[in-house]
Amino acid sequence: MVLRFRVSIGVMSNGTQVGERPLRYAPRSITTLPADQVHGWTVKRYGISALRETPQAEVFDFGRLTVCLSLPDSYGDALSYGYNVVHEDEDGCYAVVGWWSRNRVILHTRTWLAGWTELTVPVEAPGHATACIWEAVPMAHERDAWVRHVVRPERPDADAYLASTVSGWF
Repeated sequence: MVLRFRVSIGVMSNGTQVGERPLRYAPRSITTLPADQVHGWTVKRYGISALRETPQAEVFDFGRLTVCLSLPDSYGDALSYGYNVVHEDEDGCYAVVGWWSRNRVILHTRTWLAGWTELTVPVEAPGHATACIWEAVPMAHERDAWVRHVVRPERPDADAYLASTVSGWF
């Protein structure tokens, strides 16, 4: 038996669901911010905006909240690293939180969204949505930097990983 039900989670300020609003591609600004320390985790941070060069402060606050809602307990003496990509658009904000497993080869993610008037109450993205084409830019960079600086070398170089970032118009 398959049960189906409809939920309004994932409906943005303009009434559309994630992935429904028609868009034309245009480059968007991706900004790197300093890493943040959250409950024993080191979290690299990125901001994307369709509206301006850098997202507003409340968008980064939304991102930090999604990090707090997503990350498990840190790994103690093992590497506890992740990243947060926040994205402001005309219909609201999106956040991708990614963190690396204890064995350093599995990426875990959670994706969140909120309308402009609900930035303090993010909801998980519906339909297993992970990221848009702009959010995928820092995600791909993070994968490559993690392999290059943490997985491949005999000794992980966390400082080099933290220093490796991406920014610009994509």
